[in-house]
Amino acid sequence: MSYRHILLTGATGFLGSHLVARLLQEGYEVSVIARHAKNVSAQTRVEDVLTNVGAHRLQHLHVLDGDISAVGLGLAETTRQQILASTDQVWHCAASLSFQEEDRAEIFRMNVGGTRHVLDLVKQTKTRRLHHVSTAYVAGNREDVALENEIDVGQTFKNPYEESKCQAELLVADEQRRGTIAATIYRPSIVIGDSKSGRATHFHGVYAFIRGLWAALERLRRKMPEDGFVNLPLRVLGAENQTLNFVPIDYVIDGMVEIARQPSVAGTYHLANPASTENRVWLPSVLHVLRGEGIRLVSEDSFFEKPMTKLEAVFQKQMSFYYQYLQGEPRFDCRSALQALRNTGIECPRADSEFIKKMIGWYVDFLNTRKQGADVEVSM
Repeated sequence: MSYRHILLTGATGFLGSHLVARLLQEGYEVSVIARHAKNVSAQTRVEDVLTNVGAHRLQHLHVLDGDISAVGLGLAETTRQQILASTDQVWHCAASLSFQEEDRAEIFRMNVGGTRHVLDLVKQTKTRRLHHVSTAYVAGNREDVALENEIDVGQTFKNPYEESKCQAELLVADEQRRGTIAATIYRPSIVIGDSKSGRATHFHGVYAFIRGLWAALERLRRKMPEDGFVNLPLRVLGAENQTLNFVPIDYVIDGMVEIARQPSVAGTYHLANPASTENRVWLPSVLHVLRGEGIRLVSEDSFFEKPMTKLEAVFQKQMSFYYQYLQGEPRFDCRSALQALRNTGIECPRADSEFIKKMIGWYVDFLNTRKQGADVEVSM
């Protein structure tokens, strides 16, 4: 990439914070838009998160107090004019990660409305260059192969998050078609920790599911005389032969930065794992690390034959979102991404049993360390 000044949204998120750290490392001047929180400035919020991911060259970081859901991104006019004059590229990573139906209005306000406001700014920059971070799960409820050049093929969605990200992509695609911007869209799948260490800094998605299992097992373990394997007779709604697509954060960041520096990058790229992991592989691997057993993936018929136990009912209520993905997902065609990364040395590791154990092992160690420090309440 020859452009040197970047404006980025979503710097406090998992992906966004790692991306900012990498861009600073690569020598860019990076301005980020962030909201202040109660009693915490936007500057402090961003710097705290970036310090946690090991970012350096923070003297080249510029934090702007703003809000993507507001017209003009909530920026003062003088600040906005300075951004328009200096920005070479915009990276839009910010999004609401809520999946709950009751949060639909807020999800769409952030993910669709926020993208619309970002596009309004991009169209006024010198280069009109946008890098838009989406998700592979805009594919929604599909059982076939989701292609990189597809957005809306009439699919339904598991939750408002998927639907909102699809709508946001359609806004980007429409501006691209009109020739008002030049956009690259990146679609990661389920982003997990670093492929070498397993370390993660944010714990959404599958981490919340694993934390629920960990909490249930810890509650039972406290009643045991020995600290061994715990039997948790729990039926979980899902299918053993279905898959989840895990992709480590370093592959996603490496892939985005490499694709962005190539001369012809307009298009959409699935930064997903070319090899998804069957539920029958990753769930037993997680349980092995948790030293638990007795959890089974079952169909709805199982609960007709034998009603849910109290524990199963509680777990299903708390984990209803995650259950959606245990029953099936699309397969993601990654040909454009793989072609763009060919001969670069950037490859996504296969998420086999040993890889999953390494990744989840780091997280379980993290949970156990926090438990010992009395920072985590073990509850269900």
